[in-house]
Amino acid sequence: MPKHVFFDLDNTLTPSRQPMQPHHGELFVELCKQKDVIGVSGQELASFRSQLPKAAEGRYYVLAQVGNHAYDKNGDTLWEERPSEEQTRLVLDFIALLRKTYPREVRDENDIVELRGSLIGYSLIGHHEDPKKKAALDPGSVERKKMLAGFPEEVKRLHAAGIDLTPAGTTTIEFFLAGRNKGFNILRLIDLKKWSKEDCLYVGDELEPGRNDESVIGVIPTHAVKDHNETFDFVKANLL
Repeated sequence: MPKHVFFDLDNTLTPSRQPMQPHHGELFVELCKQKDVIGVSGQELASFRSQLPKAAEGRYYVLAQVGNHAYDKNGDTLWEERPSEEQTRLVLDFIALLRKTYPREVRDENDIVELRGSLIGYSLIGHHEDPKKKAALDPGSVERKKMLAGFPEEVKRLHAAGIDLTPAGTTTIEFFLAGRNKGFNILRLIDLKKWSKEDCLYVGDELEPGRNDESVIGVIPTHAVKDHNETFDFVKANLL
């Protein structure tokens, strides 16, 4: 049985950008008492705090922004790495190109791009748009993969500048420092804490090829789920 359990946040621990359901919160707090629990997401720390139960605060680690801003259980920063101004400009130029090529009506122009510090998030219709609308927009990231495939030279230019990108969540494309993906940063925490990889487990809803949990495969054991309900069925049956 694993001692250290890593979880994706949106659509794995909670609905996208939504608080954890109360009956799941009870299981989550109990799991945090029994094991090391680590949240891993492109989101910022504030999202973890707003979506996870207050009763669990101080009991879990956070690998925010796919782990490029990492926090200990007490909230102290373990490490933080950010794109340069030039890298950020290249990302914003590419987002502008995507938006010009694939125009959409959006409810709030200020909700499309998030400069999170260690990661830049671009949502096709808005990070805080209606969750049902977001979930229906691009299942399996099919549309976002096609969008990126349409600009191979621009994507190559970003890689050459030290930026990786991947579809994430329901409507987002995330941009972060090259190689600094979830798998890399999970291994970094494991090494820092001197844990055994065999004692670790990652639970996520995007473990398919080309999606943002894929980088964890081969780093530690993984378990794929469809949503937060399936996650807590698994927690109840196998981890508590």
